[in-house]
Amino acid sequence: MNWVSNFGDIAVLLPASLGLIAFLAWFHSRQDAAAYAAAAAACLTAALFAKLALAACGGRHSLFGVESPSGHAAFAATFYGCLAALFGAGRTIGWRLALYGGAAALILLIGASRVALGAHNAREVGAGVLIGAMSIALFNVLRVKSERLELTSRTFVRMSPFAALYAVCLLLLADHWTIEPFIDSIAAQVGANMHLCR
Repeated sequence: MNWVSNFGDIAVLLPASLGLIAFLAWFHSRQDAAAYAAAAAACLTAALFAKLALAACGGRHSLFGVESPSGHAAFAATFYGCLAALFGAGRTIGWRLALYGGAAALILLIGASRVALGAHNAREVGAGVLIGAMSIALFNVLRVKSERLELTSRTFVRMSPFAALYAVCLLLLADHWTIEPFIDSIAAQVGANMHLCR
């Protein structure tokens, strides 16, 4: 299950997101690039603040059974959900359903892997997916005019460096670096300095 979880790793999706933003800005639509940048930033910010708030007292508090929303689920939902929206724009209902269904299946598999690995419970994965869903909604609102991303040989050639970056990060960086200890350290300092944990 670890390899499935790696598809939602921040060490994979953050460079992939930067690559996607660069691709969209240079070869497709600056509006879509800006919309995805805003959605990714909103996702990361919301997940970070939720983790900080709930970890401020060392995990002694939870909200509806959530001690730490799944960052893997949140970022995966944002990245793969926005990709599906990008590729689905202007296509037939069959194509859109296939793309959205594929993205949803991958997101659910990543969430299930986090539960199977004992990293999160189902409610924490659900909270992460909710953060991702709100980020996808923001992406769609900011796009205003959804431009169709043509699937031509030229598009695939232009995307190949960014796909290679994704593959390298997936193979070399996934599961080797985590931001969780840093978040826990900051949360503990915030809890202590603001006297939140009496």
